[in-house]
Amino acid sequence: MKRLLCLFTAILLALSLQPAASFAMGSNDKDFEAYLAEIGWEKQDYLDYLKSKDWSMSDFESVDELGTPLTEESIKPILTDYDLTREELNDLLIEFGIIEEGQDVLDSEYDIFAEELYETVGYYLEEDFGTPINDENLQQLLDDYGFASADELEEYLQQFDESIDYYDYIEDLDYTVDYYINGGADLEAEMDELFQSLKLTDAEMERLFEHFMTVYEENPDFEDQLLALSDRMMAFAEFESADELTAEQIAELLNISNDMLDILQLDVKYYLVKDGVKQPLSIQAMMTMTSTNGADLLIELYNKQGDFLADVILTKELFGSDLINETGKDLQEAEKIVKEAPVKTAAKAVQKTVKGGKLPNTASDYLQNTMIGLVIVLAGVVLFRRVWVKGQ
Repeated sequence: MKRLLCLFTAILLALSLQPAASFAMGSNDKDFEAYLAEIGWEKQDYLDYLKSKDWSMSDFESVDELGTPLTEESIKPILTDYDLTREELNDLLIEFGIIEEGQDVLDSEYDIFAEELYETVGYYLEEDFGTPINDENLQQLLDDYGFASADELEEYLQQFDESIDYYDYIEDLDYTVDYYINGGADLEAEMDELFQSLKLTDAEMERLFEHFMTVYEENPDFEDQLLALSDRMMAFAEFESADELTAEQIAELLNISNDMLDILQLDVKYYLVKDGVKQPLSIQAMMTMTSTNGADLLIELYNKQGDFLADVILTKELFGSDLINETGKDLQEAEKIVKEAPVKTAAKAVQKTVKGGKLPNTASDYLQNTMIGLVIVLAGVVLFRRVWVKGQ
């Protein structure tokens, strides 16, 4: 029952955030551009650097998470302040797994900014990393978390590809065990806060829970199907804009979203609501509108038999009208999605989905954020993937 509740909350979180998610920072963010001026880097050079490290702007939520790229100049304070030679620095980073044997500090794909590498080196050079694990403090940890033996703890950690052998210090092991055991409590608190903000009634909660329980019990392949969707999403490389995706990839992302609703046996309807008036809204309309005009977004959830399960109101603030205002300028000339075959001309071919839908001709990030919404849907699956083992 506990693991089903975890699954239920993960799915509800995913569905409630699907149309409105936009967490990653875009390359045209004003704060980002100001930061580039501050550190003296050109935008394209910075983006190329991130790409060379297998990172992208979509990995960062704000400029506070960025830093100065690793260069000969930017690592000088590390060498000077910690009185290290280049060889000593490399040996230290190899010892702690930041880089591999034969690599140089500038090759690091883990700490990719000079500021964070500075802190990392300082941490590694501290004399006291913690208390070495011994029989006494390990037994105390077992008692604190209710494990009968070290073997039982080891079996528990193996579920997360962890092991006692991976840790030298009891503080680090304690942190890891606490994270896996008490993470569920944090999740429950977050879900409570989410449910309150979405104004779900007890009756709606009960209907949703019963629906998901029925779907789970009647479909023996339920877990495998969800995990397969997760794998399909993970097959996509990271991207910063829709221009980096082919029409077929975009169609696949949309198909993944539809497949998830089929597995969950759900139908979803979207409406803009203002002054008590409901206006039906489609995904296509979302991609071409330039303003919510002060309306809120209503999401209605139904089972496949057409029975109403719940509705969720996302206010105009949560729906992201600021995002729409910023990106809508680029979409004003976007053409409607049609179902006509492409016409061959001498001009550059228009991108189409595999089902014939014409894509907006724009470099805007709005389609990217629609894709991020789909990523959030699959984030529910990933979350489920993590909590499933813990909830047994």
